[in-house]
Amino acid sequence: MFGLFSKKKEMPAEPVLRSVSPHERRIYVLDFDRTITILHTGAIAYGSELEPTFIRKNVKKGFADFVRRVLNSGHRVYIASYSDDANANLVEEEAVSGHELIKFYMDEVFGREQTLFTTPTKNGAGEVISTGNIIAGNSQDFKQYHLDIIVQQENLDQENPADMKRIYLLEDDEEVVSFFMGKGCTIIVPFSASRSADTAATKTLFTSYMPESFIA
Repeated sequence: MFGLFSKKKEMPAEPVLRSVSPHERRIYVLDFDRTITILHTGAIAYGSELEPTFIRKNVKKGFADFVRRVLNSGHRVYIASYSDDANANLVEEEAVSGHELIKFYMDEVFGREQTLFTTPTKNGAGEVISTGNIIAGNSQDFKQYHLDIIVQQENLDQENPADMKRIYLLEDDEEVVSFFMGKGCTIIVPFSASRSADTAATKTLFTSYMPESFIA
């Protein structure tokens, strides 16, 4: 069983990564709302929703240890969300959304100095020079936009079945799961988009519902 939070002295900020060959490396793609979180954020947060207590209660137990185990095994983790940066402008209160919202959550889970999850970095001209592993954008294209960024960063070929099989998806949207299935990606419940989506949405995803074969 995985625990969500442990004492900082007992859990280092960064894991020690095991080296694996590029062909063995898995690419884990996690949705944010209702996959990592228990309650849907509505793609925006403000006020009490940004309090540490609220965030800690809203992140599923076992998420932090799942991430550490995956990274310790030499694999990669991405967060792919429809949450959009522009959502923060929809309310009068000071709010966060998109990349900033997800990064805010990750900093609360792993510590303010964490570098496990990063957002896009831009140069002085405003050009993106590093996309990071938090990909947030309301593309509404079954996350093809997110997938394009991931395969480019990982040097994968979307036409190569072996490459696509190394992408492991955790997603509560059945249509997105079906789309990734069609691409040849690995899902948590083989051959069932609906059951995979339902499983990803469960509160105990990272404890009771995580098969060993999915993280080994």
